[in-house]
Amino acid sequence: MAAPPMSSSRAMRARLRRSLRKRYEALMSKAFLSIIMADERKGSKSGSTTVHRKRVDVDDIIRGLGCYARRAYRMSPSSFNELHDKLEPALTAKFSVNKRGKKKRGTTNGHTPTKLRLSAAIRYFAGGKVYDIMSSHGMGRTSVYESIWGVVDVVNEHPDLSFNNLGAEIPSHEEQKDVAKGFKKMSGARFSKVVMAIDGMLIWTTKPSRKACRAMNCGEIMFHCYRKDKFGLVLLAACDDRAKFRWADISNPGRASDYLSYVHSGLPSLLSKPGVLLPGHTFIGDNAFIETMYMATPIMGSNLTDEEDAYNFYLSQLRITIERAFGILVHRWAILRAPLSVHIDKVAPLTFCLMRLHNWCIDAGEAKLPCRLDGRTESLVKKRAKRAKQGSVHLDGSGRPAQLLGGGHHFTDVERARRPSPSVEPGD
Repeated sequence: MAAPPMSSSRAMRARLRRSLRKRYEALMSKAFLSIIMADERKGSKSGSTTVHRKRVDVDDIIRGLGCYARRAYRMSPSSFNELHDKLEPALTAKFSVNKRGKKKRGTTNGHTPTKLRLSAAIRYFAGGKVYDIMSSHGMGRTSVYESIWGVVDVVNEHPDLSFNNLGAEIPSHEEQKDVAKGFKKMSGARFSKVVMAIDGMLIWTTKPSRKACRAMNCGEIMFHCYRKDKFGLVLLAACDDRAKFRWADISNPGRASDYLSYVHSGLPSLLSKPGVLLPGHTFIGDNAFIETMYMATPIMGSNLTDEEDAYNFYLSQLRITIERAFGILVHRWAILRAPLSVHIDKVAPLTFCLMRLHNWCIDAGEAKLPCRLDGRTESLVKKRAKRAKQGSVHLDGSGRPAQLLGGGHHFTDVERARRPSPSVEPGD
């Protein structure tokens, strides 16, 4: 017997119940997913995106390192604390806002002290691995990288860490006098008119991506240095008698010669202006540069007189200061002894930061004064040099990063015949 037809009111109530049941199931599923996601954010489940970490006190890290703290941080604990005191206001302002300029909210693991961030960055510059820094500092991977690049920005922007007083491009006349006196003490021939030594070094990087090359309007092959068989950028720098960097430029790919980098840097036009250098004073460089009234280079040729040969010797005695400065830089900040695996746009800021910290260490008395090697020490240096492995940069017996020097000593981009001849002003 067929069932009686349902009234219209009963059918409407049935449709309403089915609609409410579907809506209830949808709300329950959303609530369930929100609970799961909240648990994952709290780090309560295995494999969650956030892990509960306990921030480690930097003083405890230094005490645990004991006598190796200076080697780990490339400076003494007192110098590190002094550096932090100088940078603390800028670091606090840097890490208190996010990328959009808004104040940061609290994180699951709590606030990261600025001293801990500076410690993580210094350890990274000294050659520490990111995952080891995460473990020793109680920080996440993102926090470590934020600390590194935040410290890079703060160091480069801090006026007390600039290459010269008041952010000048080159030292003032008073500073030039002091530098000339320092070079005179170092010179066996008592050269008294040298204000800076200049040379180029390859900053070793990984092969840049095609996207980065397109953004720079430059092909991948332009970053490859044929002489060193490495990718990178040309660092052109000048230093004083204490091996402190006083001028630097890193805007040319590794294929460019030192001369081309020198011309593009704008330094020749700056030095040619009257009043920039003290009268009669000069830079010194190798034969990759052109001899002018403000640049002294070795005399070229094989049939040199005794006076010319002696001049070349004593000039190289001072010019090697910049090569020693490169060696100290690479030896102190071991990140430069392997290819930098960072975006090509970040290579220059990172290098400038390391150079400014290098100067800071010298001013803080962390640089060891050059001493004469005895027979035992000299044999030890030579023995270690023979054990040098490929894949990382090692220093030679004179403390020079030979694997990175001389990459720009070629004349394929601007041949010698096309280079300007030494100019002498009338009356000089």
